[in-house]
Amino acid sequence: MFKIKSEVQFDMAHYLSGYKGKCSNIHGHRYKLIVMLKSETLIAEGQLRGMVDDFTNFKDALKEIADIFDHKLIIEDNEEGRALAKKLEELPNDFDIYFVNYRPTAEEMSKDIFNRLKINGLQVCQVELFETPNNSCIYTED
Repeated sequence: MFKIKSEVQFDMAHYLSGYKGKCSNIHGHRYKLIVMLKSETLIAEGQLRGMVDDFTNFKDALKEIADIFDHKLIIEDNEEGRALAKKLEELPNDFDIYFVNYRPTAEEMSKDIFNRLKINGLQVCQVELFETPNNSCIYTED
């Protein structure tokens, strides 16, 4: 089995609907995303001969993911999230809000990222999303 990995980092804020505790406020993190691709065989011919995938294509796919979330406020698309977004729109700041159909935890985000990459044709086998330097979630389909 061949495995290759690459990483990207991005800054993002999120709001956890219904959460009670220290992280109940809008807050941000410096995320580090590490993704691993796998293949039992290498590409047999052409420009990519001897590779699992082209690292340039791989890094471009990770950059697209990072660009979705980078410097945005991620909010769950539910009643509470939409109400918060409406209140933020009343402020003079121009908040860049991105709605997701899940609670934006490291766990849910890692699964979402895995699925986005898989849909784009990458042979993704593992996504690890660090929310802080010491805390991460690993998502696989195993």
